[in-house]
Amino acid sequence: MDPTDPADPLDPNSLTPQGRPDMAPARLAGTWWIVSSSFPMWLGGRRTGARFTYAPLPGGRAGAPRMSDRVGYRSGGRERAILGTDTRLTDRPGTVYRWRGKGLLAALSSVWEVTEAGPGDAWAVIAFSKSLATPAGHDVVVREEHLEDADVMADALAVGARYGTTVLAEFAPGI
Repeated sequence: MDPTDPADPLDPNSLTPQGRPDMAPARLAGTWWIVSSSFPMWLGGRRTGARFTYAPLPGGRAGAPRMSDRVGYRSGGRERAILGTDTRLTDRPGTVYRWRGKGLLAALSSVWEVTEAGPGDAWAVIAFSKSLATPAGHDVVVREEHLEDADVMADALAVGARYGTTVLAEFAPGI
């Protein structure tokens, strides 16, 4: 694809027709730390270091873009992981994915989308829908390489406040 084409999903300025970031698997690839959230699993303090790691996979049915999805976190002094696969729902406007768990979680699925992304994709807002196991809500995530950037963190936390999310204790200023 032409990197100057505004429809190029790898271009950090690329938007969907709805004005939302067009976040293809290659653009989402890497590790994103959850810095602010409305998801109860991250708010109780028992689970820390929450992060998503995405890696593109070969296309799925009808060529739909896919990626591996690893949710890593610490609990009880041990590193834990939830594994799944995300498939882009190309029939929906925006950047919408369906997550399906692996192993014992294979029966579970949820739908999520990237609703906003910061300059250079340093941070993003992920909206997730209610599922059998989770409430609807938002996560504000920051790319691992930008966690020490005070300006990026300030922007991400300000965006989180607009969405009504709670800053995770490990990222709260002054702690």
